[in-house]
Amino acid sequence: MELKFPSSFLWGASLSSYQTEGDNFNSDWYFWEKEKKLINSNKASNHYNLFKEDFKLAKELNLNSLRISFEWARLYPKKDQFNEEELLHYREVVDTLKSLSIKPVICLHHFTNPYWFYKQGSWLNLKNIDYFLKYLNNVVKNFLEVEYWLIFNEPLVYIYNGFIAGIWPPGIKSFSSAKRVLLNIKTAYRIGYQEIKNIYKDRSSKVSFSKHIRIFKPCRHFSFYLNNLNVFLRDKIFNFSILEDLIKYVDFLAINYYTKEYVHFDGLYGKDCLRYNTNERKNSLGWYVYPDGLYEILVRLKRFSLPIMISENGTSEVKDYLYEDFLFSHLRSLAKALNDKVNIFGYFWWSLIDNFEWDKGF
Repeated sequence: MELKFPSSFLWGASLSSYQTEGDNFNSDWYFWEKEKKLINSNKASNHYNLFKEDFKLAKELNLNSLRISFEWARLYPKKDQFNEEELLHYREVVDTLKSLSIKPVICLHHFTNPYWFYKQGSWLNLKNIDYFLKYLNNVVKNFLEVEYWLIFNEPLVYIYNGFIAGIWPPGIKSFSSAKRVLLNIKTAYRIGYQEIKNIYKDRSSKVSFSKHIRIFKPCRHFSFYLNNLNVFLRDKIFNFSILEDLIKYVDFLAINYYTKEYVHFDGLYGKDCLRYNTNERKNSLGWYVYPDGLYEILVRLKRFSLPIMISENGTSEVKDYLYEDFLFSHLRSLAKALNDKVNIFGYFWWSLIDNFEWDKGF
């Protein structure tokens, strides 16, 4: 099949501030690394100092858009202190993109929080929402030329790892805490969406959040029918519940897609089939490579009648040629969905540069 895409299509790559900039001393993750004796991010990819060179490489790849994030802890090292010097840094970042005719897509929260925010209850504290909205307002007002805003990246991934599994800060394992954090983040998102719309009185802004979506399949052992029940529940809870809750406050769908999971019955949410052996290829993280899943997801998202951006899609491989195989197989799924009249306007590879992958290190 010939791969055909609209001339206006956004071809890009994504990166996040903490994972690439380095020296984010005021973020909760910096202190978490020290406290848990994890691999330290340190300079990460030194993108803070090398962003001009990195963006030049993006231009040489003929990319016309980049999805980046701002580090809240840089801009607000203290809760009542807005760092004008760091604002000028991010102004230079955006101006550099514009000078290269690369459209910026900006994410405001990519998992990390200021340490002071973390110390006063993080997203468990309802009053903390006001601090996030203050950050949102001050940033957006200074970058009115930016068209696309992502308020949060993968809120359910953040909540699961930080408040259920407890492997990310603040290291809590509590479903009740997770539910409260979800409620507060959804509240912050709804208010933040409205405030961005109020700032852009001409309605030229497009606002969303990046939603990680996975394909869930039943294990072929245990009870196949009960496994299907857990697949249905995971799909409903993880993939679509937050989208359906916030769909009135979304101008486009931003979808992160990587893999599928096999599930077997074990209570409400089920368990992953960790010992389930198939002949399917896995990447170096042990994730199944399933390009058909991207097509399956895109066709299902058509019911929302909103334009769709693939805000992350990528892999981690030991052999370089496997990256090319992953990329083109997923682009074929993308082209197939376009041919089926799914309204897709952009594709962003994760990631532009190698990065620090949280608790997994580099």
